[in-house]
Amino acid sequence: MSRANLEQVGNASFAESDLFDYWLLIKKHRGQIFKLTLMVTLLSMLVVFQMTPVYRATALLLIENSQSRLMTLKDMYRGQRESRDEFNSQVQILHSRPIAETVVRKLKLLESAMALPAADGKTMTQEQVINSLVGKVKGGLTITPIKRSRIVKISFNSPDRELTVKVANAVADAYIDNDLEARAEMRKKASGWLMQRIDSLRIKLENSEKTLQHYRERENIVDNKGVALSGSGKQFNEVSTNLVTSQMRLAEAKNAFDQVKDQEGLSVEVLGSLPAVLRDPTVQKMKQADAEAIRKVNELKSRYAHAHPKMIAAQTELKSAHVALAQSIDAVINGISREYEIAHANASAAEKAKQQIKAEIQSLTRKESRLSMLQREVDSNKQIYDSYVNRAKETEAAANLQSTAGRLIDPAVVPSSPIKPKKFKIVVLSMLLGFLVSVALVFLLDYLDSTVHSVSDVEQRLRMGVLGTVRLLEQKEEGSKAALAFLDDPNSAFSESIRDIRTSVLLSAIDEPHRVVMVTSTVPGEGKTTIAINLAFALGQVKKVLIIDADMRRPMVGKTMGDEMVGGMGLVDFLAESATLDDCIRSTPNPNVFVLPAGKRFNSPLELISSQKFSDTLDKLKSQFDVVVIDCPPLKPVSDSLVISRYANAVLYVIKTDGAPHQLINVALKRLDEVNAPLLGVVLNQVDFKKADRYGHYSYQYQYAYGQEPSKPQRSFMGIKI
Repeated sequence: MSRANLEQVGNASFAESDLFDYWLLIKKHRGQIFKLTLMVTLLSMLVVFQMTPVYRATALLLIENSQSRLMTLKDMYRGQRESRDEFNSQVQILHSRPIAETVVRKLKLLESAMALPAADGKTMTQEQVINSLVGKVKGGLTITPIKRSRIVKISFNSPDRELTVKVANAVADAYIDNDLEARAEMRKKASGWLMQRIDSLRIKLENSEKTLQHYRERENIVDNKGVALSGSGKQFNEVSTNLVTSQMRLAEAKNAFDQVKDQEGLSVEVLGSLPAVLRDPTVQKMKQADAEAIRKVNELKSRYAHAHPKMIAAQTELKSAHVALAQSIDAVINGISREYEIAHANASAAEKAKQQIKAEIQSLTRKESRLSMLQREVDSNKQIYDSYVNRAKETEAAANLQSTAGRLIDPAVVPSSPIKPKKFKIVVLSMLLGFLVSVALVFLLDYLDSTVHSVSDVEQRLRMGVLGTVRLLEQKEEGSKAALAFLDDPNSAFSESIRDIRTSVLLSAIDEPHRVVMVTSTVPGEGKTTIAINLAFALGQVKKVLIIDADMRRPMVGKTMGDEMVGGMGLVDFLAESATLDDCIRSTPNPNVFVLPAGKRFNSPLELISSQKFSDTLDKLKSQFDVVVIDCPPLKPVSDSLVISRYANAVLYVIKTDGAPHQLINVALKRLDEVNAPLLGVVLNQVDFKKADRYGHYSYQYQYAYGQEPSKPQRSFMGIKI
């Protein structure tokens, strides 16, 4: 079976056999697991029964809510977070050093400790003893809040059951007493500070009031609410109104003045046509009289002569009208000039009056601002003073209303049994832990073991098929030559395993028999020479076989076959053309089996193996023998086997159980794959079937002599025979 097919089979069967393999591993090492578990259990029992029992007493303390002691309207709208933070703070106070010191003093633990002699013979100071006692109290004290309540469990652990009750109750009492003392001290400090602050505020208020009064008297201020400023404001408004009116009149007068100023020296007719002159009623009346006189003269001209008395009278009247009109125009022009001067003077006077009143108002505003500032300072000092006085009264009233910080709702009682050690529980857990550690150690050692143990290891770790397994020879059998075990006892279990390998080799190539079979391994000492020789004798029962010792660096075939083959001519001599094949090939006790030893040592055996003569020699030997078995060097040290694999029809790879690591074997097998060697399969050598239950399911194979009736194997699972 090829490595690719075995990978698929191995992946499919791995999950099925994995748990069973674990069980077999545990079963194999059950003695060590039991011993280690028993040792851990006994050690834990020894330690547990020497431990001092520890007792625990628990008291329940209700921590009061500060808001319930003195609630204000503002406090009613606060969230629960502030209350929870306060509760957690009180819990931390219970575990603080001042509480522990109070317990030490209250229970008089210092006197008892000072009376006892020191353990190391050294005298401890009082401070050191106190620190030690406080540390023991805090170390044995446990404060546990109960969820969704304001109750805490005060527990104390100690080998002295009486002391546990005393300390648990004393901690609750110390917490209440310390809270009362702390609040009394805080009230005392707060009252003293408030009184000092009130005195300083009172002096400050008096000084600010005196400053305000002096300012009023200096500035002659009677009313500080705006009455003094209201008259000036009214006067300022009136002056502003007059100023606006004067400025309007000035503008009108200036307009009229500008009209007549540019027309000075012109005729009466031109002056009389000016808008500023025409608006005057007198000028309008004179112009009407002048126009009437003109009309009358023009009317009389048509009827009377120039010297007619009516005509003369009319001319006289016309002259008088012209004179009167000119005089009226002159009077209007003079009036416009005077009116402009008066309007200009009135506007200047109004502007000056406005500036004077504005200056007076600004002065009054500064005084009013200064007065307001002094008044505000007085009001602020008075408000602060009143608030401190009220706070002092509230503090005094709150001191009478507040209750204790907590109360003991369930005092501690003397415990009847210790809380630790839980001897039975510890022993059981240690036994379980010992068992788990033992199993884990077994698994770890098995994981770290990288050697090959069984057929399943070959299939899973190497992805190779197994042609056969060769049992480990017993000690009495090892005294004889293992290489001739098949020849010495053909009916033994060892010989049967060799015969099984022979069958696998023959059946693997029925159509085209293997003529050259190469045997190699990873490292020396894995039994490849033994397998090669015994396989040759097994094949010699049915075929004519030649075994060649191609391991020229460490030849073992000749030494194994007998002393008569040592030192003679062999393969090296033939390839070096110093001998013939007939001189090199030796016979064996089996007439169908012949041996071609390595011969003399040669410094560069790879050159001989790579030569054309070696290839021609193999071709010649294949024509003389049915099968040629070549004992090759290991793959790890040298590469001779890779060259020989080019001439082989089948390669048998020998692996010793508990021998080379599988990583090294995989590297060697990969080298064979790279040169396309005809790898037939793996021969697992020196298998101890007594331990096979751990590594596979082969404990029942080949446990009988060849030709004998095999007994039915007894198998078991978890101690139950199946």
